[in-house]
Order: sequence, then structure tokens, then C-alpha cells
Amino acid sequence: MDLDLDRIRHVAQLAELSLSEEEERRFAGEVGRIVSFFAELDGIDTTDVPPTAHVAGIEPVRSEEGWREDVVKPGLDHDEALAAAPRVEHGGFAVPTFVE
Repeated sequence: MDLDLDRIRHVAQLAELSLSEEEERRFAGEVGRIVSFFAELDGIDTTDVPPTAHVAGIEPVRSEEGWREDVVKPGLDHDEALAAAPRVEHGGFAVPTFVE
């Protein structure tokens, strides 16, 4: 299922992307396949599947007994955290500039 090019152009405009005509056609097909996949998932009967908040076994914050105790646990100290950083500047993590 290909999405129409007007939708692709609209989404590109919202995302402030400049796409070539070839990219518009390619994305129409790729995004259309993703939308088709979600439509296929909508057709699956999940009546007997209980809702989950996480796919992994994460301990719930609240149980029948009430809220779990908020326990402070030791973490990394400043120097240990920065030891694994690829770049450090001014006593912190150095990251590429992404805001003009």
C-alpha cells in the first residue's frame, strides 16, 4: 500500500524535511508498508490477552499492599560516570551541538 504523495509532503513539511521527488516516492511505499503492517495488527484478536505496561518483567510501582518503599541506592560517583565518556568538557559529558 503506497501512501499518496500529498500525505508524504505534508508530513515532510511538518518535520521540516526537504525531500526530492525520488525520496517522496520511496517514502510513500515504505511508510505505506508500515501503515499496512499496523492495519494487519489491528485485525488480531487480543480479547484474551491481558494489558501490559512493559514487555519485560519490571516490578510494579504499586501493588495490592500499596506503594513500594522508596529506597535510596548508591549510584556512580561523578568521576566514575565520566570515566566511560568518549569526551569530557567542563566537568561533564561533551555532546555535539544540535541547537543553533
